[in-house]
Amino acid sequence: MARSTILIAENSFLIRKGLRSTLHSLENTEIVQSIDNKDDVCKIVNQIKPDILIINPELLPTNCPDLKRNFKNGNKLSLILISDQKNIKEELKADGYIHYLDGKNTILDLLQEILNEKNQNSITDKNADVISAREKNILKHIALGLTNKEIADQLFISIHTVVTHRKNITQKLGIKSVSGLTVYAILHKLISMDEVK
Repeated sequence: MARSTILIAENSFLIRKGLRSTLHSLENTEIVQSIDNKDDVCKIVNQIKPDILIINPELLPTNCPDLKRNFKNGNKLSLILISDQKNIKEELKADGYIHYLDGKNTILDLLQEILNEKNQNSITDKNADVISAREKNILKHIALGLTNKEIADQLFISIHTVVTHRKNITQKLGIKSVSGLTVYAILHKLISMDEVK
């Protein structure tokens, strides 16, 4: 699992220090920098490209109005706001919100949830590119319980071609059993649970 980087932008020294101390409990994360200056936010975020930006909305730069869009397009950054106004999360389309009065566990749970989601998306993206569109189609049929001949008949290809694709899929995914391939197909939304016999 890749190490996730976190950047904290908050003008209060105590809050920065407290957050840094709290977030040390998270595994596979690194706080790359703390910022207390509004003018540096855009530049530093674009240089460092952290996975998560925890920011006081007062430090949102006025010359970088759509902060999330600008930063997220490049590096899929998650935006977490520190505020006492809960509605600001929707207003700024943030991924999370920390209230000043939140306890340690609430903050850690929020961060862990976001990290889990990021890791899951990363695994899905990585695996999605592993097999070709044709192989995904073959895999879908395998997961639905069709034999090589049935797949060949449905896709108007030879059995030999199906077998070759099947070997390639097994090698690329490192999954040998039909049940394992079925689970993979469900997790990657190639088929739905309802389609499985």
